[in-house]
Amino acid sequence: MNGPELAPGERDLPGRHDSLSAAAQHDEFFMGSSDSDRERAPNEMPGRRVRISEAFYIGRFETTRGQYRAVLGELPCLAEDDGLPVSQITYPDALEFCRRASVRTGVNVRLPTEAQWEYACRAGNRHADTDLARVAWCSGDSRDGPHPVGQKEPNGFGLFDMLGNVWEYCADFIDDYATMPDVDPIGRVTPRHGAMRGGGWMNEPAECRCAIRLISEDMFGGGGFRVAADGV
Repeated sequence: MNGPELAPGERDLPGRHDSLSAAAQHDEFFMGSSDSDRERAPNEMPGRRVRISEAFYIGRFETTRGQYRAVLGELPCLAEDDGLPVSQITYPDALEFCRRASVRTGVNVRLPTEAQWEYACRAGNRHADTDLARVAWCSGDSRDGPHPVGQKEPNGFGLFDMLGNVWEYCADFIDDYATMPDVDPIGRVTPRHGAMRGGGWMNEPAECRCAIRLISEDMFGGGGFRVAADGV
């Protein structure tokens, strides 16, 4: 698998840490977990080879509190550091951010699908989550809270904090990996819930994996997100 095809470049959104990087197109990757993955969960199986058939943009960084404030004019928490990833927001809040950012920029800003998110997270590396100290804030070194985006090293596609820091919402939730399409799978889409991916600062390293997935519920206290957009 090749690295990301950066042409036609990047798109900008309001606020700092605002660029969207173009991800590769016409590419395959292994989605989910295999029988040999020690930390596998039932909803990550069976692992499948999936093809992303069209280019898309995805945020180099998790959406920050400053960016959230620039678009919606308010924050759901009291922290003042604009460089921190937005967190503890509801799934409808994330969708509303995307809607307003789309109006403001003229770009169809949206959440990535689960397949797009995991493809970007793995970045061509089946074992992209084996060196977490280098790329992720997890419970071992997070010091009881999220960190400003972009402080750890990026993954192979130049994307920061794909693992750890805050859980990230996706546009859909795939109910059954066994029956999902082989090309551009999209799961259940609702205005209230979607997948949460990547783990967070409070999670053990075993829970900060490319394949790990939850469905968003208010009981989790909310999450964060990074935005995506269609390629051109």
